[in-house]
Amino acid sequence: MKTLTIQLPQPEAQKYNVFVAPELLKNLPEILKNLSKNSKQPARYVIITDTIVKKIFDEKLLATLKKSGLQADLLAFPAGEKNKTEQTHQALTHQMLAKKCGRDTMILALGGGVVGDMAGYVAATYMRGIPYIQIPTSFLAMVDSSMGGKVGVDTPYGKNLVGAFWHPKAIIADIDCLKNLPKEQLVNGLMESVKIFLTYDKTFFELTQKNWKKILAKNPELLQKIIARSIELKIGVVVRDEHEANERMVVNWGHTIGHAIEHLSHFKLLHGYSVALGILVESKISQLLGILSEKDFQTIRTSMKQFGIQEKYLQKFAMNDIVNMTLIDKKARDGKVKYVLLQQIGKAKTDAKGMFGHEVDKKIVEEALKFFAK
Repeated sequence: MKTLTIQLPQPEAQKYNVFVAPELLKNLPEILKNLSKNSKQPARYVIITDTIVKKIFDEKLLATLKKSGLQADLLAFPAGEKNKTEQTHQALTHQMLAKKCGRDTMILALGGGVVGDMAGYVAATYMRGIPYIQIPTSFLAMVDSSMGGKVGVDTPYGKNLVGAFWHPKAIIADIDCLKNLPKEQLVNGLMESVKIFLTYDKTFFELTQKNWKKILAKNPELLQKIIARSIELKIGVVVRDEHEANERMVVNWGHTIGHAIEHLSHFKLLHGYSVALGILVESKISQLLGILSEKDFQTIRTSMKQFGIQEKYLQKFAMNDIVNMTLIDKKARDGKVKYVLLQQIGKAKTDAKGMFGHEVDKKIVEEALKFFAK
């Protein structure tokens, strides 16, 4: 048997800008033109959004682009996690094909995390990949889902199980989009910031503890500071481990239990709230294993209470259902779930080989869940 080896060239390094400031959408045409200074500007733009965001912006963004001489279209799909499906992906793709969008088209993902995941996945697969820009309009999308290049859809078997790694050409986070954000949506996103501060930055975690009232009051300077630091930390992780081979698992701390709860709630419980409950349980797992101190565990509980996270919600789900649901977590290998463990506030634990994923005995997970069921 003759064996041939195909040596493919390394893909060109990805580099893109993240803008965090007020009034960015007002200046979007200028930003888009500046982004194309060193390359050919796309022939047309397609804004992909959901029905709720479309109402909020009332197609003003589309009008702004057209007024500046850019060819643009807008496609909207029904809002909500339940619509982040392969069927929606197909519908959007077919609409673009009907409009005869070519490979010289750029997608603008305008909305929260669901829109970013969906529009990014359309971009990753349309004609084998076209460029796109993330324009997150929610706190959650700004600090989490818009970064890292992970795009995809949910399936009946779990969240984000079909997708791709497809980085945007830029992220444009306009702070003004948060002015009318409901409190629960603010907390929804803030939990992702708290998560990354708990694993990487004790100083910023303490900042959220001390200023929780100002944060809930949507102090713009404080929100911009928190968003910028969250993005900075996540970008650092993504650069070091783009395809989640090791360290990037830390970004999913709290998500193993959190995603199980979110799925069992039929996505009625917001993602950030689900992750917050996951953080509580996974912190307890670390404490039961003797890795996290009792003091740090109680500090985390206090912080969650400040932002209105109710531990009693964990009692709504059967322990066995949660444990069984974790078996389809993306970090699971050979039927065994790997957890990220917290060593102390601001630092995740690694093993002797520098690995961040740790196998945890099922009995410890059950004991942690029982603690909150009392």
